[in-house]
Amino acid sequence: MKKILLVALNSSWSQSNLALYYMRQMIRDLECETRMKTYSLKEPLHQIMEDVYSQKPDVICFSAYIWNRVMLCSLQAELSKILPQCLFVIGGPEAASFQQAQNSYVIIGEGEGKFRALAESAFDPKSCVQSPASIHLKDIPFPYTEGDKTELEDHLIYFECYRGCPYACVYCLSANDMRHQPRFELTKAGEMDRLHKELALLAELKPRTLKFIDRSFNIQKDLAHAIWNYAICNDSDFDYHFEIYPDLLDETDFDILSKAPAGRIRFEVGIQSTNPDVLWQSGRYTDWEKSRRALLDLKTRTRIRVHADLITGLPGEDLASVIRSLNELCSCEPAAVQLGTLKILPDTPMMQIAQERQYLWMDMPPYQVLCSDALSFDDLCLLQDYAHLLSLYWNKEEYPNLWHTLLQKHPADRILSHLKRMHAQKDMPLHSVSKHNREMMMQCLADQLL
Repeated sequence: MKKILLVALNSSWSQSNLALYYMRQMIRDLECETRMKTYSLKEPLHQIMEDVYSQKPDVICFSAYIWNRVMLCSLQAELSKILPQCLFVIGGPEAASFQQAQNSYVIIGEGEGKFRALAESAFDPKSCVQSPASIHLKDIPFPYTEGDKTELEDHLIYFECYRGCPYACVYCLSANDMRHQPRFELTKAGEMDRLHKELALLAELKPRTLKFIDRSFNIQKDLAHAIWNYAICNDSDFDYHFEIYPDLLDETDFDILSKAPAGRIRFEVGIQSTNPDVLWQSGRYTDWEKSRRALLDLKTRTRIRVHADLITGLPGEDLASVIRSLNELCSCEPAAVQLGTLKILPDTPMMQIAQERQYLWMDMPPYQVLCSDALSFDDLCLLQDYAHLLSLYWNKEEYPNLWHTLLQKHPADRILSHLKRMHAQKDMPLHSVSKHNREMMMQCLADQLL
């Protein structure tokens, strides 16, 4: 009986790896011994190697992403030396990087059917029969078991309700994803009961956060309403996290969301830019004015925590446009504001756009932009400094009343610029600042700007 080791290399101890739980469930009825092992990027490589080696596996399965690929390459290369007879099965968005790796079988794209076919061949790549191109999400087994609670309690647990995305944002891995695969079809008999059963099973795992990974969760309004209602009506010690499009929210949504208790629901809102020309060039057809009204309504009419994102480096967006977007978004006062830098992901339309517009970006993950067609490296460094300051002084939600008062008199970029100068004068880094020093800096800021 072959020993299959599913190895998750997560960004932190609190993360989990949904893909590997899927793979485990896809072969649960086959004659093999399957075990899951979880590590984080902060653990020493040799220590991980020792633990994996002690399992004496026949097959090791990895899921490769931009945040773990560099370390995973080293781990796979070194393990192949001490486990020369072991087969490495590698999937995920960064799997193509392993195509020349020793003793490896690389799965590109959807992995469930291909992994099942490989397992049915007793993990012999030479005799593996071609699998179906796709298994519909509704036919993929529920990924977790009751026994996973020991590993997953107080962690982020991920769940998927829909595969595919109706939008085509050029920088996103879903840009070329034409699938339309809902896990639940609530108009069919028994589907609401199945949804509630799976939500109850997820709750029993006692997560820190239950995060729905759907790119645009609220495009399925009936499902969104059903899950929001469930989250509101069932007491829990964890929160529910959804990525939504704010300009799709209407009164039927707010009728439900206004009932959510504080700390129960979090929204991640991708604004990216408030410049309509930049959004159009990025394939993101959203209406900033509708989004702005929705953000304000979420703040005044609900107790939902909103994390709003901007992306610097989008096609054609210069520094003045990014600053305008930052000021307009901050004026809505979401709980958290992320000012992220564009990443040129392989297999996205942005790759060709970046080449045509002579972008420069990092060769290795996370493929971060170094300069765009409209932003210099100096510009991006300034905006990264602002991003660090937002993380220190806004996103921790320690001074919301002071930020509100400051924003009545000054745009966000002026406040951040002032904070940046204060840090430079005190020779203080833009990270790892103690709470005492944060309080001191905010008091000095208030004294100078109010």
